[in-house]
Amino acid sequence: MKNHFLFTAFLFWALILTQTSQAGDITGKVLYQGDTSRPIGSVLVTLKNTENNTIKTYITKNDGSYQFTDLSSGNYVVTGATSIAASGVTYYDATLVFLYLAGFYQFTPIQILAADVNGSGNVTWGDYTLIVKHILKGTPFPVGPWKFESATFPLTNLKTVDIDPKTLGGTCSGDVGGTFVPQLYNTPALPIALDGEINVSSGELFTTRIITQNALSITGAGLIINYPSDLLTIESVEFKGADYEYDIANGQIRLVWGNPNTDAVDFGEGETLITIHGVSTSAFQPGMNASISMDGNTSLMSTSNTEITNLKFASPIIKYGNPSLRLNNYPNPFTNSTRLTIFSPEAGNATVEVYSTTGQLVKKISVGVVKAGYHEVDIDASQMSKGNYFCKLRIQSESAEFTNTIRIVKAK
Repeated sequence: MKNHFLFTAFLFWALILTQTSQAGDITGKVLYQGDTSRPIGSVLVTLKNTENNTIKTYITKNDGSYQFTDLSSGNYVVTGATSIAASGVTYYDATLVFLYLAGFYQFTPIQILAADVNGSGNVTWGDYTLIVKHILKGTPFPVGPWKFESATFPLTNLKTVDIDPKTLGGTCSGDVGGTFVPQLYNTPALPIALDGEINVSSGELFTTRIITQNALSITGAGLIINYPSDLLTIESVEFKGADYEYDIANGQIRLVWGNPNTDAVDFGEGETLITIHGVSTSAFQPGMNASISMDGNTSLMSTSNTEITNLKFASPIIKYGNPSLRLNNYPNPFTNSTRLTIFSPEAGNATVEVYSTTGQLVKKISVGVVKAGYHEVDIDASQMSKGNYFCKLRIQSESAEFTNTIRIVKAK
C-alpha cells in the first residue's frame, strides 16, 4: 500500500511539472499592416522573454505563419525582421504625413509605425522631410527599410496547446498608405502606351515626352521614371509645375513637386506631363530600340488630397536611325496644337509648311536659321479643320536643300 501511494504521488508531481514546464505553443502569422490578404513570408520572427533574452527564432512561410512549440508558461515578446526588398513609398505617403501633422488626418498605430522613419517614437516634420527626400533621391531611412510591431503574449494554458493565432504586423518604412504587396515584392509599373517614334543615332541629342491620356488637376507629384541607362543618358527634364526638384541617377528620373497647400496645376488630355532631354550612348546601335517606363511608386495627388488612380500615359519609342533630316510630331492625332521635333544634319534656314490632302497650303511657319541638331516648333491648329494634313520641312544649307514630309492628323 505504501509503495502504491508513493507511485501515485510521483505520477501526480510529474504531471504537474510536465504541465508547468511545457505549457504549449505560440502560433501566428505576420501580416502586412495587419491585412489578412497580405501575409509576409521570409520574416525572421524572434521570440524573447521579458528580460529581452532570445528564446527561439522562426522564419515565416509563404503564408506568413510562424510557430514556437514546447514553451513554458510566462510572458513572451515576439517581433520580426526581414532582408527582403522594401517598396511602396510614394508621394501619397508624404501627403498623408503632411495632413496628419496639420491635424487633418488620423493615423492607426501601424501607420504611425510606418511614418516614424527617423525612429524618434513620434511622427514629426523631420519624418515628412525624410520621406520626400527618399522619393526624390532614394535615400534610405534611419530606421531601415522595414519596421515590425513588438507584441507581448502571455502563455498560461497549462492543459492544452495555445492555438489562438498571434498576429504580428509589419510594414515597409514610409509606406503609410499601405500600397506594398508582399507576394509580388514590388509595386507594379504604371503602363505607358508606345505612341509614335523618335529616330536617334549613336551619341545624338534627343527630346521625348510622357503624355497624359486623361485630364488631370494635381496639387502634388512624385514621379519615378525608369530608363535604360546603358542606351540613354538623361541630361534634364521639364515639368509644368513651378519649383519642382528632380534627380537623375541609376537609370531613374525622380521628380517631386507640390504639397497640399500648393495651387493646382491642370493638364489637358494629350498634354505633356514631363519633357525629357537626353543623348543616346555609343551602345545604341542599328536595330535597337529604347523606351521609358513609369515606376509603380509614381504618385499624383488630386485637389482633394487623394491619390489619382486612373492614370494613363503615352510616350514615343526611341529607335535607332541613321543621321538625316528628321521630322516627328507629338501628339498625333492632336486637337488644338502639336509640337514638331526637328533634327537637322546641317545648319540652315528652316521653313515648315502644312498642306491639305488636296495640296492647298494652309499654314506656313518661317523657323529661321537653325543649327545642326534638334529643334522644336509648335503648330497652332486651332483654326484648322478636322482631318489629315501633310507637314513639310525644308532646310536650305550652304551645300544643299533638305526636305522631309510627314502626315499629321487633327482629331477635332
